[in-house]
Amino acid sequence: MNIVKALRRDPKNFILRLWTYFRRGHSTYLVFFLSFANFIVIQYRLLIEYIPVLQLVFSSLIAFAIVFFAVYIPLAIIIGYYDYKKFAVPVDTALAAKASPWNRDLARALILIAEGRNKEAIEILKKWVE
Repeated sequence: MNIVKALRRDPKNFILRLWTYFRRGHSTYLVFFLSFANFIVIQYRLLIEYIPVLQLVFSSLIAFAIVFFAVYIPLAIIIGYYDYKKFAVPVDTALAAKASPWNRDLARALILIAEGRNKEAIEILKKWVE
C-alpha cells in the first residue's frame, strides 16, 4: 500500500499533506456548494415567500434556483474575467512575485546569466534544489 509506505516514511509530511488536501477539498469544493444551497434556501425563504408578486414569478424553490443560476453563473464569469484581465489579479500577481524570495532569486539569476555570469547564477539557485 502506498499510503502505509508514505505514512511510515515521513509521518509528519503525510499528515500535513492530508491536512492540505482536506482544506483544499473543503474550502474550494464542499463549502462552495453548501454556500450556494444555503444562499438559495435563505433567499427563497426570506424574500420570495414573503413578497406575493415574487411568489407568482417563482412558484417553487426549484424555479427560483434555476433562474438564480441562469443569472448568477454568467455574471460571475464576466466579473471573474474582468478581475483576471483588468482588475485585481494582475496587481496581486505582480506583488506576490516581487514578495517571493524564489522569484527574486530566479530573476537575479536570469540577469546574471544574461551578463555571462553563470557561476554566480548557479550559486544563487543552488539553495532551491538542495
